[in-house]
Amino acid sequence: MLYLFATRAALIGLTACAAVALFGGCAGTYESAVRHYIDTVRARHDWPVDTSGSGTPLSRTQADSLSTGVRAYVALALQNNPEIRAAFERWQASVHRISRARRLPEPTLGFGYFIQSVETRVGPQQARISLQQAFPWPTKLTAGADAASAQARSIQRRFEAQSLMIAQRVVTAYWSLWQIRSTRSIHQQHLEVVRGLSESVRARISTGTATLADLQQIDLTAARLEDNIRGMDEAERVAEAQLRAAIGVQGDLVVPTDQPPSDPASPSESREVLVAAAQDHPMITSLGFMAEAAESSARAEAADRYPSFTVGADWIITGDAVMPGVADSGKDAVIVGAGIRIPLWQGSYSDSIAAARADARAQRADQRALEDRASAELTTSLSNVEDAVRRVALYRGTLVPQAESAYDSVLGAYTVGRGTVAQALLAQRDLLELRIELDRARADYERAWARLEEITGREVRRASIAAEGESAPEATDE
Repeated sequence: MLYLFATRAALIGLTACAAVALFGGCAGTYESAVRHYIDTVRARHDWPVDTSGSGTPLSRTQADSLSTGVRAYVALALQNNPEIRAAFERWQASVHRISRARRLPEPTLGFGYFIQSVETRVGPQQARISLQQAFPWPTKLTAGADAASAQARSIQRRFEAQSLMIAQRVVTAYWSLWQIRSTRSIHQQHLEVVRGLSESVRARISTGTATLADLQQIDLTAARLEDNIRGMDEAERVAEAQLRAAIGVQGDLVVPTDQPPSDPASPSESREVLVAAAQDHPMITSLGFMAEAAESSARAEAADRYPSFTVGADWIITGDAVMPGVADSGKDAVIVGAGIRIPLWQGSYSDSIAAARADARAQRADQRALEDRASAELTTSLSNVEDAVRRVALYRGTLVPQAESAYDSVLGAYTVGRGTVAQALLAQRDLLELRIELDRARADYERAWARLEEITGREVRRASIAAEGESAPEATDE
């Protein structure tokens, strides 16, 4: 008898599974696309499907074999930075939630045993197996799947925005570290010049052509340069730690910065093209998808205002009749039924719909605000780029050469006894400051360009590249 019960229960369970497969396949609008793209991104980053979620530490051998270019560091950060991995896992979690939003309610399989059998003509009723399946209003599942798919697409765009932010952080940290090392190198070069001048003054003191005050003034300048160099050693440790953190490198590995800044150039694309690219930034479009998710949620809430249905079947197991020879003795009874859920609390449903629509309007408003902010930040970034281009051209083409000529002239005059130590030190200080300002302008240009590309969400072509015969690409909407 127990075997019979189990067999019949299995048949009913298979029927339930078929119903779920038939009516529960309401995929979201973006579901197939987002599932395909997340697999592509995982393969690109060479991430395993199941991990603990923590980034893989970079070994010393891997770090030592790295290219020292800033693009190599950006590529490493996109592979190894734990914030990127965390954003990817959030995206992956949102994709896995889509199927939950579109599934049917679980069927209910029940079993009842008659403690006191109900005697019928064909025999006593001994047990009952029942199966119930609820079916919500059709748009409940489709709209729910659309909402979950749009949320997954939104988180995907946030992952892309996170990647842009990390790339900009790596570039900024790289050029900050490069600037510190370059400034220290300039200080060391000038310190060698000052020390050479000190030796020359010591020799002249012995001949009476220089004074002890001149030597003390030079030694004071040398002491200040040495102090600045020691201070930059500490600044280098801080900047190097920031770059390692941005890349995702653990430990105290030395991070080379051998790549020099590029020659400054203005963007080859018009401001209108860059504004259009900025307003298509992943963070901005993510808000649009969140608004779509809220609108789909409103449709799903609206489905609750309509009836939902339940279908089911009862299988009543009947024993053999007491009297022999009874027709249909032991024949089981099968009952097929249907039910309807009557939605009575329409006011509550209306509030839920209104809340979801308000969320959608809020996301749209946030999107417009972010578009306005992106336009303003693009203007600021373009201004910073142009200012850096101007400063580099001024220092490189005019100020530094003039300071070098002035210093050579003053030093030559001092050598032949027609100049003073104060004049030589002043000229040397002016040259030092201008060379430092030149390198600061070059680093500012690279940082401003990185910020420009983060705002636009893509690579921006430089005018110098277009001048070599390559046309600048138009902005594309991805």
